[in-house]
Amino acid sequence: MLLMLVPFTLGIVLHESYLIPLGLAIVAMLLTALATWLLLPRWSAWCYAAATLLLLGYGVAELRAPHSSTPYNTTIDMVVQIESTPRMRTGYSVADGRIISWQGDGDRHHADDKVLLWLRSDSIAYGHRLTIASRLTPRISRHESYDHLMHRRGYVGGISIDDHNILSYSHATPKPSLQQRATERLRQHLRDSSSYAVVEAMVAGSREYMPPSLRETYATTGLAHLMAVSGLHLGIVMVIITSLLLPLRLLHNGHRIANAIAIAAIWLFAVMSGLSPSVVRAALMLSILQIALMGTVRYNSLNALSVAAFAMLAYRPNYLYDISFELSVMAVAGILLWAIPIVGRLRIGRGLPRILLTVIIIGSAATLWTLPLVSHTFGNIPIASIVLTPIVMIFAYIIVICGILSLILPTTLASATMAVAEWGAQIQNSIVEYSATLPYASIDHTMSDAEVMMCYATYIAITLLAASINRKKVVTLSYVDTPRDRAPQE
Repeated sequence: MLLMLVPFTLGIVLHESYLIPLGLAIVAMLLTALATWLLLPRWSAWCYAAATLLLLGYGVAELRAPHSSTPYNTTIDMVVQIESTPRMRTGYSVADGRIISWQGDGDRHHADDKVLLWLRSDSIAYGHRLTIASRLTPRISRHESYDHLMHRRGYVGGISIDDHNILSYSHATPKPSLQQRATERLRQHLRDSSSYAVVEAMVAGSREYMPPSLRETYATTGLAHLMAVSGLHLGIVMVIITSLLLPLRLLHNGHRIANAIAIAAIWLFAVMSGLSPSVVRAALMLSILQIALMGTVRYNSLNALSVAAFAMLAYRPNYLYDISFELSVMAVAGILLWAIPIVGRLRIGRGLPRILLTVIIIGSAATLWTLPLVSHTFGNIPIASIVLTPIVMIFAYIIVICGILSLILPTTLASATMAVAEWGAQIQNSIVEYSATLPYASIDHTMSDAEVMMCYATYIAITLLAASINRKKVVTLSYVDTPRDRAPQE
């Protein structure tokens, strides 16, 4: 699957720079697929197979590219649905929205365009449907890189809304989503606002209460990835569910039922946390693991990562340019290629020292593999994260485990587990805030595309070199027929 993923990804990248008629791309893909089938098993068939996957990636990117059905830079009447809770900014709020329809030249046109809304009205809330007189602007941000990123995420533009251009709106409150129910459950045990914001972000994937100063602190130290729900969180969910379902495995085919329940629980938590790219990637990998266990077949982690990435890019090619998807894939690749082999060579027992050392190795590998992307995207090299990630991961486990237990336990017990989660968040915040004040917590440097490629080329070269080293030489001794080995003769 890794060999299939590479040309497929190159096809998506090709779509950014070259325009090929979709019909021509489809015809070329069919011809290369036919050539692959006719030339098998010759080596040239693999070249045509790679070309087929490249053209497939280009075609999927063209079909899934966001296109606005609403005219730009023209004041028209639009019906807009508010699809997220407004997030406070300096002097205004932002929210995700969708244009349902618009009216021009006397005709009503249906639409389905995802937009970013700049709100200067306190009366607007999640679920409202507004009829406004405004214009859709193609530019979402004054920063070109962020504007390009938002378009890749499916936004076709932005709309400014205030009390003067609202013609009408409905106050109908929609049924709360699973994520909103989870955040409301956590807020019942709210004590300290800053620590609660961390718990809510790490457990429910919501950053509504996260202060801008705290966001900046985590970004400076390179620990902002802890605020995104990912494989760490889903792995804890799977451990909890597996532990609860152990008695079921004693029954005939009980392991299959337990695996099916575990898959359902994994995706339930993924939906609750907002289905971010990192969550979807982790849910796909863990689902593949459960299916492998259900069918008692071999599970290859690197192959599962490639399958998850291929499926996500086939569904939404713009995931390739989403920083959360990039960081998630690279972090897991670093863990699989570096951390797991190193941990397997440890000559330490199974006690607490081995657990702590394993956490340090995994955190360091994930940090090193994501460092080039962090520098390229955020403009700094977080030196502190290399040291801090293994330390704060210990508290991250405490926060996530206790936070999840707060969602499923009765109210009395949930209050106690939530108190422990907030205690862990307070310590984690203190460590991060102190580290951010150190003079060399991060170095302001933006890696270029060439530097990022050079870093990952070096990582791959180190990986291949380490894999080529044979630690043990095996000598096979030939069989010698001795009188003792011969069968007795009558």
